[in-house]
Amino acid sequence: MSRRQVDGPSAVESYKLELRDAISQFLPHRGLPLLTKDGRVRWTSRLLATVAILMAWGSGPTLLDRFALARAALVDIYRTRRRPGSSVEGLFRALASHGQKVLAVLCEHWRKCVREVAGDHWQTDDWVLFGVDGSKFDCPRTDANEKGLGVSGRNNSGPQHLLTCLFHITSGLLWDWRRDGIHGQGERSQFMKMLDLLPLNAMLLADAGFTGYELLKALMNRGNSFVIRVGANVKLIRKLGYAMEEHKHTVYLWPLDKQGRNKRSMPKRLDKVQRPLVLRLIRLKDAKGRPVVLLTNVLDPFKLGDETAARMYRLRWGIEVMWRGLKQTMGHHKLLSRTPQRAGMELDWAMAGLWMLQLLGGSRMTEAGRSPDCHSPAQTLRVVRAALSGRRRRRKSLWMELGLAVKDTYHRTASKNARHFPKKRPQTPPGVPDARMASAVEKRLIQRILAQPPPDSAAA
Repeated sequence: MSRRQVDGPSAVESYKLELRDAISQFLPHRGLPLLTKDGRVRWTSRLLATVAILMAWGSGPTLLDRFALARAALVDIYRTRRRPGSSVEGLFRALASHGQKVLAVLCEHWRKCVREVAGDHWQTDDWVLFGVDGSKFDCPRTDANEKGLGVSGRNNSGPQHLLTCLFHITSGLLWDWRRDGIHGQGERSQFMKMLDLLPLNAMLLADAGFTGYELLKALMNRGNSFVIRVGANVKLIRKLGYAMEEHKHTVYLWPLDKQGRNKRSMPKRLDKVQRPLVLRLIRLKDAKGRPVVLLTNVLDPFKLGDETAARMYRLRWGIEVMWRGLKQTMGHHKLLSRTPQRAGMELDWAMAGLWMLQLLGGSRMTEAGRSPDCHSPAQTLRVVRAALSGRRRRRKSLWMELGLAVKDTYHRTASKNARHFPKKRPQTPPGVPDARMASAVEKRLIQRILAQPPPDSAAA
């Protein structure tokens, strides 16, 4: 009898047990019980979270195929526990019942894990860099999805989910996300719901879709810094006379509705007038010589230079690798669920699967003295999928396999320009914002605001 026949089954079993131990490393010890006193419960919190993550890693063409593979692996991993439910319908009922509570416990624990996995890469140039970005996910064209999620008329697209995620830029690890139908809340509204999760000493890097008086004011009130790209849709003001020191790069964001007036008249009362935001404009050029304009609330160029801001902003392009890993590598570019509720749960747990995959790969890179974002999402996924099926590619442990899942370090020699696809809508970069001189009415309004007594003296 060959050696493979002797130790094959035990090797396969140990490989799945190694996967269980790797996943358990990033599951909280409290809040996700494996057992329950109610004997009727088949999906305990830990089993539910584990099978949902395994399904997100699956490669089957349908949810039923992914559930069958994930449940089979779960049974092998927890051989001594009671068998979980055998139907995908029962799984989704359990997810609808208490899946959000389980996900909340996981996200809170994983944010602590991100800080540990990031290690020395948590901070860059005295800043803790966070990015925010959104993406759309197609759903099946069922009547329920079209009514519940909405249909966009552009390019005859079907029902879609809009998801906005917050991520730690230096490590490339997720931090949180929000999702809604395409006609629901936009990216800014979704980000505002995650604002309290942003560390107080964090600097936010965002593209032109996240400008807006209320959003930037909320960031500044929390003490956060930001570097945000602005386009031609943003109207800025120069030489307003509000800041104690004005320089050539000093601008103000002060829309008309925040001034409490229309285009010409001066407001009679100041109770509806909000103060302008004092900001700094950074003008740069990209590799093709096109203008790139950034807006920041760090007014001192010696604290944050133009080149440093440009280098930080370029780092946020790592989000494109994250979206590609979720949509293309993991196969979630189009959701499979036929109802809005299930599509939302599917997308939530796809993000949870991506986060767990990042933690598995990133932690191995940190242990090897590398940056967590050096892990390859595609190779890490191949390792965990091989463990799910029991196929050991090498005579190495799962932990060693994850340590070898490193990004390619080759230098590209060919052009990165994509081929022309007729159905693909051309992307136009944001234009240059309008930074006009302050009007006489605005200057008089500012003088009225500055003449108001401070709040403390007024209260006295």
